[in-house]
Amino acid sequence: MSDNIDNNETNPLLRFDAFMGNVKDGGLRSVTSIYILVSYLVSNLNGKVSRETLLEATNDTMLANYFEMSDAITKLIKSGTIKETEDGMLYMKKQDANEVELIEKDLPLTVRERCIKACQKIIARETYERENKVCIEKTDCGYKVILNVSDKDTDFMSLTLFAPTQEQALMIKEKFISDPVKVYETLTDAIFNNE
Repeated sequence: MSDNIDNNETNPLLRFDAFMGNVKDGGLRSVTSIYILVSYLVSNLNGKVSRETLLEATNDTMLANYFEMSDAITKLIKSGTIKETEDGMLYMKKQDANEVELIEKDLPLTVRERCIKACQKIIARETYERENKVCIEKTDCGYKVILNVSDKDTDFMSLTLFAPTQEQALMIKEKFISDPVKVYETLTDAIFNNE
């Protein structure tokens, strides 16, 4: 290798060629790193993550630009590296996932951990939203918020709360959806630990 070649020209991870809008310090600045991140996330959350979840997670963590991530996902799907099911879940074949293991260490550990954690949090919220329903009904004097904790076809709890404003009703809904199991456990603990 010639001494005249800059190290940034030979190492694609050091090329700062990615758009940096909405990316904080420590975020990914190379297109190659973003491709590796997408591959890493899909490989580790195989079949449980959608394009929207990946985009929301990286946007929330501000570790990669939304448009760069979207472009990387699209190109990896077109190339066949990533597959997409009919319901929008992304996955990789075992061989491709094994190859990702060889390069995943090129991403900083904190980036990998933060993105996986953000994706898992979004996946949990999406699952809670599917399995636990919240209905907001307008009444003459405010809003009735009906919370249901369910598991497939069994309702464990149905709770109706009053909220004077729509904003409060929506806040109750968001708090409930973020962790319905905690709401259920807290309520049942309060009922059965009545001393």
